[in-house]
Amino acid sequence: MFLYFYKEQKLMKRRTIIITVLFVLILTGLLVCPAFCRKTEHKGLNFVNKTSDGQENLVVVTHGWIEKGKNDWPEDMAEAILKRVDSNDWLCGYFDWSKGASTINPLDAATYARDISGAALAGQVLQLNRNLKHIHLIGHSCGAWTISESAKILVRQTNAHIHLTFLDAYVPKNFNADSLGDINTPSDVNYWADQYYTRDYTLEFTEHNLKHAHNVDVTEIDQIIKDHNFPWKWYYATIAGKFPKWSFLNDDKLVTDANGTEYGFARSKEASKDNWQKSLELKMGNKAVTIKK
Repeated sequence: MFLYFYKEQKLMKRRTIIITVLFVLILTGLLVCPAFCRKTEHKGLNFVNKTSDGQENLVVVTHGWIEKGKNDWPEDMAEAILKRVDSNDWLCGYFDWSKGASTINPLDAATYARDISGAALAGQVLQLNRNLKHIHLIGHSCGAWTISESAKILVRQTNAHIHLTFLDAYVPKNFNADSLGDINTPSDVNYWADQYYTRDYTLEFTEHNLKHAHNVDVTEIDQIIKDHNFPWKWYYATIAGKFPKWSFLNDDKLVTDANGTEYGFARSKEASKDNWQKSLELKMGNKAVTIKK
């Protein structure tokens, strides 16, 4: 009888642990339907506004592991940016590399982003065959490698100023974090990058003060359970003025200021030319600035 009771107690304990883990995964957004089990169209570079000859500035948003672009947050973010800019001056789009992001191991997705999707994005930008003056690429998690490698190509084949925004950049152990944003620009071309990260369940893999970016820690304004997806949700809110409706952050106060400097979308040329010029004065490779409530 005692043995039976002991086995039942042990089984119940295991069930409790499994349920707790699943609950945490759901809350944090880790347990999702991978991109490969969802219908995905419009892979590659897509725009949310019509192209015209006068558009000399480009902003592109891309996703990370097991995510996609179409009908997902990258498309939503591109549309939010479009509402903040002159569509005659800016092309706003998203880049979908969900085929390579749909892996069991995030290392494989990061490798694909670095070795394949970065060049693919650059190639599609160059196919636009226009004299771009400013390119802003925004990438989350593994997508940090997509935008970084793309920029290394674009800076050699265009005269555009480059702005990279890393959102909780994922760096596997066998990758060199210093290669993110390591872009050699001509003397007449400006390069600047910002990195926003949380100290979350991904641990040291996304908690990097990047050498070639201005680093900002947004952990203290995150939820109780720190979320790898929070940086892109927060960045979206800095564009739209509020968090996405389905993010469980609807009622949270949006905080963007640290030491008198406004962070997030405010640091981009899309927000204003003056803001962009001030961004160029912010040191890269810094110990992270902390945004606090």
